Amino acid sequence: MVTNTRTPLRTDRLRTLNVPHPVRVEIDERGRPVTVGDHYCPQEDDDGRAETSGGDGGPPPCQRIEEIIEIWRIDDEWWRTPISRRYVDVVLEGGGHVVLFEDLTTGQWFVQMP
Repeated sequence: MVTNTRTPLRTDRLRTLNVPHPVRVEIDERGRPVTVGDHYCPQEDDDGRAETSGGDGGPPPCQRIEEIIEIWRIDDEWWRTPISRRYVDVVLEGGGHVVLFEDLTTGQWFVQMP
């Protein structure tokens, strides 16, 4: 049996895991995502080059999607507050792997780690 240390519970340290974060997603004519990021991807300039890094020298404002692994849809809780989402499991350019979902009631996109 473990001895009681009388240490108070630290519920202030609890946090949720894998919280979705809002992102901007550009989609193609078929409705499939082609880029994802904090900002819309810049258009190519006159030389055919796109901006590749953030203005502060940090990471790019967006990443191109290299491959779509799977797409599925979830419609749930229609009897309460409906949840209607389209999930897209993608591989990003450079090898990153994330799951995107579109809230079909608001049109907002979110990203989660797989």
